[in-house]
Amino acid sequence: MRSETSYDLDGDLIVIDASLLGPTGRGTVRLVLDTGSTLTTLTPAIAEALGYTSTDRVSRSVVRSAVAEEPGYIVRMAQLSTLGFKLSGVLVNVAELGHEIDGLLGMNVMSNFNLEIRPIEQRIILERLAPAS
Repeated sequence: MRSETSYDLDGDLIVIDASLLGPTGRGTVRLVLDTGSTLTTLTPAIAEALGYTSTDRVSRSVVRSAVAEEPGYIVRMAQLSTLGFKLSGVLVNVAELGHEIDGLLGMNVMSNFNLEIRPIEQRIILERLAPAS
């Protein structure tokens, strides 16, 4: 299956829309596509609006930057829909990001696809291949 989606820029950052489903809510967020982020990350305010708290955590986490370490926790998201695909059970890190963004789309989601970014066209092409038999 293949999907083509346009994206927005916030400065030099690629920003995409995502729909999220949690235990008590659903919402639409703006995520920065971040190939340097291992895990998809949401701010605590977004996670709480969907019904996730630290009591739902799978494990604890620490987000390290050049200037600080932020404690966080990892939850299993009921559903994440973005770039033309729906994924269930995605691990999502919940931590303060220190910027005015809802979160990051990390490699734990993107590694499920062949990914092509076309900056001049501001399009992302994703392709999910059938598993080898």
